[in-house]
Amino acid sequence: MTVRPSQGRRAFTLIELLVVIAIIGVLIGLLLPAVQKVREAANRMKCTNNLKQMAIAEHGYHDTYGKFTCSWDFEPANPPQQPTSVINNWSVYLLPYLEQGNLYQQYNFNVMSFANSPNAALVQTPLKVFQCPSSPSQGLIYTVTVPGGAIPTLPGGVVTASASDYSAVTGILGTGWSTLVAPNPATEPQLVDIGQRHGILRGVTQSQVAPWRTAFAAQMSIADITDGTSNTFLVAEAGGRPAIYNAQRQVLVPAANTPYYNMGAGWADASNGEHWPTGTDTTGNLVGSPPEPQKGGPCAINCSNYPGRNFYSFHTGGVNVAIADGSVRFLAQSLPTRVFAFMITSQRGEIIPSN
Repeated sequence: MTVRPSQGRRAFTLIELLVVIAIIGVLIGLLLPAVQKVREAANRMKCTNNLKQMAIAEHGYHDTYGKFTCSWDFEPANPPQQPTSVINNWSVYLLPYLEQGNLYQQYNFNVMSFANSPNAALVQTPLKVFQCPSSPSQGLIYTVTVPGGAIPTLPGGVVTASASDYSAVTGILGTGWSTLVAPNPATEPQLVDIGQRHGILRGVTQSQVAPWRTAFAAQMSIADITDGTSNTFLVAEAGGRPAIYNAQRQVLVPAANTPYYNMGAGWADASNGEHWPTGTDTTGNLVGSPPEPQKGGPCAINCSNYPGRNFYSFHTGGVNVAIADGSVRFLAQSLPTRVFAFMITSQRGEIIPSN
């Protein structure tokens, strides 16, 4: 019987190996966008949940006090208990309703949040509820210099704080209103700006001393929102701060002890309660020194995260916003600027389209 020699296993040729590698590369290339979409969907859901918690917390505060929080509370000096003027913002007042009661109990409302114990340490606490997973900030601990005298009698200093990706919606000022709504005085006299902010969360003071009392508004209740709670914003994304982004491009990075050019970056930052969008052009249009987006323009969503210009996120195509009825909505970048402006105001009676 003839025994045939066994045949060895044929090896891959170089060309075959290259083809296999190329096919794997193509498959990975096809898979990555899907993975990225899944990851972004999860991030957006988490961001939505953060805003939902804030909306529920605002209603919890309302249940307790019969009104929503202020955007920020300014109180003049009252020695010796309160040696200087102070400002405390909306986020601090929400802490007990965001399962941060221990942090709230340690916070001293009679001193400024920077350079004073214990607040200087507390405001550096990263809180996940104020961090959007899609944002590059992720609770970044940053240090900037706050100039004194921005508000009379308010001290300046160096603040080190944990960043937030959300901001109160204070209202909308004349520059923004005129640009985003562009009312015709002849045919739309009811839409002409009358120089008020009209947001739900407002700057307040408990002081009875003029001129402080006359410079602020009263905190609002649900009954005060005559435009309807389902038609009015409470809190919106303002992601990426303290760095400045224009149309997803990072254009300025803060360094320690730099001027306070992106106010309101921290969750405990008093200026986080000052946000009145005016819009920019579609690029953010940085001008001036320090760099500052153009005041007034046709873009209100995702063109600039500079304070008082846009709602801003790192989600594709829009931004998440908490509504006064406790819901959260995703606003598309294509939302008409009139509708955007109408949903900021709380008592002006504008007609908002249902589609």
